[in-house]
Amino acid sequence: MLRFDDLQLFVRAADLGSLSAAARVMDMSAAVASAALKRIEQQLGARLLARSTRSLRLTAEGEGFLEYARAALSQLDEGRRYLSSAQDQVSGILQLSAPSDFGRNLLLPWLDEFQREHPKLTVRLLLGDRIADLFRQPVDI
Repeated sequence: MLRFDDLQLFVRAADLGSLSAAARVMDMSAAVASAALKRIEQQLGARLLARSTRSLRLTAEGEGFLEYARAALSQLDEGRRYLSSAQDQVSGILQLSAPSDFGRNLLLPWLDEFQREHPKLTVRLLLGDRIADLFRQPVDI
């Protein structure tokens, strides 16, 4: 499986035209960058960059793979942003079970305020005077 950092290094090296410049930007040594490039080329079974001590250029395989690498990194960033935005907000469905008097007199006013603070959260309040079976009923609390 390709490593995210290796893919980033390949794209940066292609953009900058230098493996050592990409290593500096990614805060790694040139030796680590070289090993990462070898690793990704070995895993793909293709030479992506032709390099010498003074120059670096994309091979035909590298040019073809570059757009896929960019798309993969973009999708990963998008997924990361989605997850981080989802963690910033309380959302989903919360199902509560409570005795009738407790629910009406104490929980309802509190739940109204709670839902104003968290508009993406749906709260279902099940009121009843029987003992709730938390394993059989679809109840969170």
